[in-house]
Amino acid sequence: MRYTFVGAGGIGGLIGTWLTRGGCDVTFVDRWEEHVRALDGDGVRITGSRGEHHVRVRAVTPDALASLAPLETVVVAVKSHDTRAALEQLLPYANEDTLFVSMQAGENLFVFEEVVGPERTIGADPNFGGALVDPGHLEAGFPNYVWIGALDGRITPRLQQLQQDLLHWGPTYITDNIKGTVWTKFVYGSQIVLTAITDKPSGEALETARARIVAGELVKEAIGVADGLGLQLVGFDFFDPTPYRQATPEDASGLHWWIQHAWPRHEVFRGPSFHQYVKTGSGLRWDLTYRKRKSEGTAMLHALIRAADSVGVPVPFNRALLAVIEQIERGERPLSDDNFSDLADIIEREGGALHRTLRTT
Repeated sequence: MRYTFVGAGGIGGLIGTWLTRGGCDVTFVDRWEEHVRALDGDGVRITGSRGEHHVRVRAVTPDALASLAPLETVVVAVKSHDTRAALEQLLPYANEDTLFVSMQAGENLFVFEEVVGPERTIGADPNFGGALVDPGHLEAGFPNYVWIGALDGRITPRLQQLQQDLLHWGPTYITDNIKGTVWTKFVYGSQIVLTAITDKPSGEALETARARIVAGELVKEAIGVADGLGLQLVGFDFFDPTPYRQATPEDASGLHWWIQHAWPRHEVFRGPSFHQYVKTGSGLRWDLTYRKRKSEGTAMLHALIRAADSVGVPVPFNRALLAVIEQIERGERPLSDDNFSDLADIIEREGGALHRTLRTT
């Protein structure tokens, strides 16, 4: 298949580079001109968990999309708030046979369904770490796997070919429940956003019981939205919905234990001793503190709230988190543990399911 990777950052850039190394026909499309010049000129430099590599790749800016038409397989790996605009820009160069792959968070599947149609959409859950450090320089973070699947659950020859090509990057599995799979990551996203609002290192963000209870409340709300949508969530290696569902004010010990032990495995990947990682936290924290740009946090939470409203599920604590992250992005609120305390106060005042544990921790 002929691939067009839209977004050449820590997800799309790494996968597309390894497909190129494997002999696949890959062209990157990215709107950051300096990054495109570096990629198309000197190639991409990879550091991190996979060692050091220098790979020659093809890259263009969006104004050259016409030269790639008709698009065959488009892998979209842009930030959530850019998804709709990116798809609308691609449509004139696509045809009825163009396949669109979302290498993004769960809420983006709704946008794909609306803009390009469910019959042309493949969902994916890229469960690994990566970062765009500087123009032409990508960093591979914690290694893991990718899940892919058609929205209707069908296993087609093109889906199987996509799986085979993605094996150049790493373990890739097909599922007939891709919506539930990517929405599980999306539900977990409320906890990821929470850890980006403090000035502590990501691995220490949830070290207090108070912070873990706030995380529990946020994820419980998001799980309720997924349930309202009729989605079947599936746990993965560092997230399991079960402790969040079962946690009660009388016994939140299981939830505390799960968050405390599973979180560092995800956010603090030390990797090979020969590499000092530039990115040591979530992509949200990376955007706020390193790239100095708008994060995906607001887009994720807005999408969650829209979905919640569509099924009549209240999400007051995620609404409060959205207000905090928007204030941070506008420069009106600093990164601080005080942000956790403000959310905990709201949970106590509004009577969240776990709020009584806050009084004793």
